[in-house]
Amino acid sequence: MIEGAVWLKAGREKKIRHLYPWVQRGEIARVDGSPTDGGLVRLFAHDGVLLGIAIYNSRSRFPARVLTLQDEAIDEAFFAQRLEYALHLRQRFVTDTNAYRLVFSEADGLPGLIVDRYANYLVVQVRTLGMERLKPLWLPALIETLAPEGILERSEMESRREEGLSPFTGALYGQVPEQIPIIESGLQFLVPTADGLKTGFYLDQRENRRQLARLVQPGERVLDMFCYTGAFALYAARAGASVKGVDILPEAIALARQHAEMNQLQAEWEVANAFEWLPVAAERGEGYDWIILDPPAIAKRREERESLRWALWKLVYHALPLLNPNGRMLVCSCAYQMDLSLMVDTVRLAAHDRRRALYLEDVSFQSPDHPFLMQFPESLYLKCLWLRAG
Repeated sequence: MIEGAVWLKAGREKKIRHLYPWVQRGEIARVDGSPTDGGLVRLFAHDGVLLGIAIYNSRSRFPARVLTLQDEAIDEAFFAQRLEYALHLRQRFVTDTNAYRLVFSEADGLPGLIVDRYANYLVVQVRTLGMERLKPLWLPALIETLAPEGILERSEMESRREEGLSPFTGALYGQVPEQIPIIESGLQFLVPTADGLKTGFYLDQRENRRQLARLVQPGERVLDMFCYTGAFALYAARAGASVKGVDILPEAIALARQHAEMNQLQAEWEVANAFEWLPVAAERGEGYDWIILDPPAIAKRREERESLRWALWKLVYHALPLLNPNGRMLVCSCAYQMDLSLMVDTVRLAAHDRRRALYLEDVSFQSPDHPFLMQFPESLYLKCLWLRAG
């Protein structure tokens, strides 16, 4: 199954030995054999020492992605072992829910593979050509390890084109309903598998939703911008708050209304563009004790970072007039390209331009079922600032 070898330039092996899994084009000295895109290669340091086995794709920005640091067989048993270990970790720290991320790509040693579990169904994303070609090995291992009723692939991300893959959506095993009922912290939700964002639900915000519920006081007014299907808002409503959720997607708001009814909670919902809605709400004189700003990844490439920064500044700038004295604001960014320091600086600038005191009280990240591998900074993508206004 090994189709060739990739040799690194002198000194480039250090980061691989330190568990960083990506090799850039400029770090490669030569490629031996004729490995096909998506095939497996052995990875060597410049002095001939074996570094491991990698997935190869000549057209990618990262032609080699490390699969293992051992010279071992890449077969169904290999994937079964990785999946069992990932499942064991989740069973240790994922509680009070039947929905979680089972596989988080490189952070779980499976570059380009995402697996989310919703009750007894799985939704997967295949982001690399190598994982697509290895599907005959990892898919049976996934079925054997989890015994799901159905597996749906939702590989619609634009980055697949760089890998030489077209977007794809379809059943891989069994049948998956268009909506999967799940429970999180005692709340009931329906996960829209066919057309929902990401794989249908924002699993990475689970612990932040729970933290919000611990902090919100009965009677407070909570505004949830980019509310999607209403999870943050409903956690706050159950804590006794008066809540309003705003999202641009009518289908998301329709499902948010259904979630409120399912959980016997009161909430107000509105379909609107957040960037347009906030200044109009300020003109109406609306005021809130909590404002949640959790926009989708507006920019995903480094060259788009300034547009991302401008968008975040604009959201905070227009949200601040709606925030009551001593009100709280939760600002989140799921874009890796905006690191924590840049995010803090952007929010600081918006507060400065509004002449509003803003205090940073806490910083939080993605839920632990989306593990942050310290040697792989790209695996830390979700940052949340917990702020208090003066």
